[in-house]
Amino acid sequence: MPAEWNSRQGVTGEKKINQRLAAFRELVEKTYAEMLTKDGVVSAELLKNRLQGVAATPTTLLAMSEAELQSVKACVGRSRSEGTYRNHTYSDKMLRQWIEYKGRKDMPIHAVTDGMFEEFRFYLKKKRFTAKTVNRDLCWLSRLMYRAVSKRIIRYNPFEGAIYEKVERKIRFLQKSDVAKLMALKVNDREAEQARQMFLFSCFTGLAIADMERLKFSHIQTSADGRRYIRKERQKTKVESVVPLHPIAEEILSRCREEQTVKEKGDDLV
Repeated sequence: MPAEWNSRQGVTGEKKINQRLAAFRELVEKTYAEMLTKDGVVSAELLKNRLQGVAATPTTLLAMSEAELQSVKACVGRSRSEGTYRNHTYSDKMLRQWIEYKGRKDMPIHAVTDGMFEEFRFYLKKKRFTAKTVNRDLCWLSRLMYRAVSKRIIRYNPFEGAIYEKVERKIRFLQKSDVAKLMALKVNDREAEQARQMFLFSCFTGLAIADMERLKFSHIQTSADGRRYIRKERQKTKVESVVPLHPIAEEILSRCREEQTVKEKGDDLV
């Protein structure tokens, strides 16, 4: 066979083989043209994968967004929550609307420039979204660029140094007067009264709700000098904590102990 191969003309002495070569060459040229028109980028590896039917890495913005969305969906229930996936679907939707607004069906990733970050931001702010929502959608766009870098489609993320919206955070906390009102509040419903006491107990001990739910009387201990304290492993961090009991917290604890004696609930405080 090598002896019959004409390297200059790219043919052999066999007619059937030459026909197959011509058909394959035509297929390669047609596929190359299609990829160049649709994706805007062609490489030997991408062309080979397309011809062999191998699922290639997305090279357009919306295709990459769809692929990333599906990868998040596959992780729901394991490393991702349903809420996280839902937020990403909103970001994907806004990205698609923006591309359509620009009069395009899709965009090659290599054609994305740093100026498009501000374009997308302006588009989102025109819709009167909050700063938090704008940042969420901008982060999704930047995430796609980082994914493209990891896939070696582009060399760097053009939005790496981008500045996001400043989100004003209002710190919510109880005033001393609010706690005093809650302490003076009279509640007739027994369950509501228990909830009021447990909330006050958490205010004067700093225990989170997860720790309150698992708090037992056995966690209440007394030091050598007669001071009482809570010794318990925190639910979130799994680190043991020692919390001195405030007099008001001790009073609430005494009431719970009296109720427990009547009901004989065992060691559980709540």
